[in-house]
Amino acid sequence: MLSVVSAHSIAGLTDICYTKDGSHFLTCGQDGDIHVFETKSDQVEHIRCADQCHCLAVHEYHVFVGTNRNELEVRSFPHGDSLPSLVHFTQPVSALCLSNSLLFIGTRDFKCVMMNLNDDSNKMKHFDGHQAPILSLNVYEDKRWLATSCCDGSIRIFNIDKQNLIKQLNLIQKSNDIETAASLVKLDWDKKDQMLAIPVKNTIQFFETEKWTRKKTYENDSIDEAINLIRYSPCGTLFIVAYVNGQLAIINRSTFDIYMNYSSKDAVCSLAWNPIESTRFTCSTMAGEYAHVDVSEYLSKPTSTPSDKLDLGVEEEEEDEEEVVDELESNSNDVEMATDDKEVIPKWFERASSMLTETKPIELQESFQSTSTSKYLESRFLLWNNIGAITCYSEQIQISFHDVSYHHSITIDNKTDKYSVGDLSLSAIALGSSQTGKLCCILYQSWDSNMKEWTMNTENNEKIELVTLGGDFLAVATSQRFIRLMSLSGIQQRIIRLRGPIVSMSSYQNHLWIIHHSTQGLPKEQAMSYVLLDIDNDHYSTGSLPLTPKTKLSWMGFSDSGKCYYLEKSGHLSMLRHNKGNQLEPLLISNLKQEAEKNTTNYWLLGISDFDGKFQVRVIELRGQSFPDLVPWPLVSIISLPLALYQIDTEKSQLESDYLKMKLFTHSTDEDDFCNNERQCLIKMFALSCKSNREYRAFEICQLMDSIALQLAVKYATKSGKITLAQKITDELIEQKKEQEEKQKEIQRSSSPPPPLPLLSSSITISSSFEEVKSTRTKAALPSGPFTNPFRKKAVVNDTTTPTNDEFSQWKPSINKSRLVATTKTTTQSEIHIESTTENEEMNSTNGKRKVDESEDNGKNKRNRLQQFACNQ
Repeated sequence: MLSVVSAHSIAGLTDICYTKDGSHFLTCGQDGDIHVFETKSDQVEHIRCADQCHCLAVHEYHVFVGTNRNELEVRSFPHGDSLPSLVHFTQPVSALCLSNSLLFIGTRDFKCVMMNLNDDSNKMKHFDGHQAPILSLNVYEDKRWLATSCCDGSIRIFNIDKQNLIKQLNLIQKSNDIETAASLVKLDWDKKDQMLAIPVKNTIQFFETEKWTRKKTYENDSIDEAINLIRYSPCGTLFIVAYVNGQLAIINRSTFDIYMNYSSKDAVCSLAWNPIESTRFTCSTMAGEYAHVDVSEYLSKPTSTPSDKLDLGVEEEEEDEEEVVDELESNSNDVEMATDDKEVIPKWFERASSMLTETKPIELQESFQSTSTSKYLESRFLLWNNIGAITCYSEQIQISFHDVSYHHSITIDNKTDKYSVGDLSLSAIALGSSQTGKLCCILYQSWDSNMKEWTMNTENNEKIELVTLGGDFLAVATSQRFIRLMSLSGIQQRIIRLRGPIVSMSSYQNHLWIIHHSTQGLPKEQAMSYVLLDIDNDHYSTGSLPLTPKTKLSWMGFSDSGKCYYLEKSGHLSMLRHNKGNQLEPLLISNLKQEAEKNTTNYWLLGISDFDGKFQVRVIELRGQSFPDLVPWPLVSIISLPLALYQIDTEKSQLESDYLKMKLFTHSTDEDDFCNNERQCLIKMFALSCKSNREYRAFEICQLMDSIALQLAVKYATKSGKITLAQKITDELIEQKKEQEEKQKEIQRSSSPPPPLPLLSSSITISSSFEEVKSTRTKAALPSGPFTNPFRKKAVVNDTTTPTNDEFSQWKPSINKSRLVATTKTTTQSEIHIESTTENEEMNSTNGKRKVDESEDNGKNKRNRLQQFACNQ
């Protein structure tokens, strides 16, 4: 048994460390106190720090403590005076590791940073990629490596100088917090054999540092409990293994012989070697106690146990071969047979087989729901959209609406159902559980009082991974690569099969967009495809999803206008655009991460608005964290993003960005306003090119203009002294544009529906003046022949005005003067010649002409303004 000494009054995680000279050791616990002990006399000093202390480290005259105050507190040593805090986080600090002057900090909000204590600037290096609270840290400073263990089930090795991820090993059990973790997974480096020792359940797995492959494994069959930590001695001859059941073993590093076994009532959670005496260490337990252990007397008495297993891979095979050879030496014939068999196997085959065993499959990205926070958090967002938010707590789910007048909040009990995914629409709420396989749909806007909620359970070991709600359908993605479509009342409609595991899906009105893995990608890369379904029109389209190298998907969904967007963890935001061939073209739009770094913040994307030539995103700004907290309720910000063009800060790139936004994000029904804005943008680009003496570029810009803008460009070029450019535009573009526009008009006229035919035949003789007007009008057909209806009046105005041929008339739709026809009195049952009008009809005709004049004046005013705008450039 360990000879433990009580140190802290409250049981829980207790940390321990030594000073550099070994004169003192310090402990901290859940009672919020720091105890400073003298190594020789165990005299103690108490320092009140906070309500809870989770970890600590001491450097010269300073003590760094991770407390429940979400900051790294600093105290003077040994007196414990409070000093200004170095850094603040949104969650408590969970792990500290000190290597000379480098302090590494791990937090519960998935952050891992490094500070140089000798650098007064307090600049921090960030090691990103963690998806859950950090369990432990360990540094190999000679190799400049940092190893971290995380609750998301991964061991990550980073390069300290480059701040990049070297290797990620998914070995340990996942958990949502440190208190619920099966083990603390405190790992260590074997600096003699250049290996990383990782506690995995009840074993220690050793990974060599060249290719990061497992070389050997330590396991004690007599103990089935998980291992909390492993620590190598300073001399490198032995290591200590501590189990969660309180067992502690001192083991030879090379032979795995057990030197000593200890046991205690509570698990050992922290251990520190005395820097002066290499055979003496101090450990702390989950009961707030500590114990000293001296292993010097046991080093000369190894006692191995037959229950220990050593999986050495190739080394174990060589030992087996040696045993076989020893047995066969008693028989010379057997020896000859053994040597003959040994020579049959070539060496290149052994090398090839060892290389095959080292290959591992590519890690595929897990499925996720857009706008949901990490599933490892105890309280998190299941969804956030334009309607409301679904929040998940330990035993309940709450649906909150942004507009309280639309509907009140809804609370659902989640003790037994364990819902983990959800979606919210204007009429329904969908919830699904991956554990219980239960699907629940709540029709909170239903007119049927008997049909407010229905549930359904999955069968045949199908697990619900994602759910989404459309305008009138519900889609459920399962682990068997099925997409089950149902109506909002629960009618099962069809089952769609995917070619790979699903990644995410989203819906908009009657459209369903799915992203799934298509095949195994290149090393550290993902290969994904998409499926876009039009449920009502039964249209199906699919294709490959382009991704940047070595990245994953972090968000996907529809914009407010119904376009498909997806965001990668690298920050690249892309769009799938319908081209003229009705195919989806992937386009890079912006880089959200770069824009966030300009403001020293992080953006959590919620939605996208792309109307009227503007591109805006709705985000929650995060500082020092990866996901928003539930309390206080986060605030939504609307940010305009520039397109991902080179040199976006220059005037040239900004104008190009504005023009591309008009082409990509304009949904206006007023074509005149759209054409006017497009002309202004192109003329600005043309003027800038002329000022920069880039006439070739200016000519290319003119190729994007219509005939009206070309006339203004010619005037501007002439005024600016660009005679050659003006002549080239006139000779090559203006006439060509006019012909193209006339052809387009003819195509539009031919594709327009034919005019309605008269129901009755008539025989009206029309004057020659009206025949001239009729020849200019193509959309209306007038009957000819005698007029036989005595109760119908028909008259035509003798209007000889011809329509204008000004090129600016195409800018604003001109008035068709043939429609300004006044009515006259006619006699019945006779053939007449319409030659005159009454006084009232003359007044109507005058008013009609006055309206035509006013519209022409408005057109001239707009034309003059555009000419003035072009001349001012």
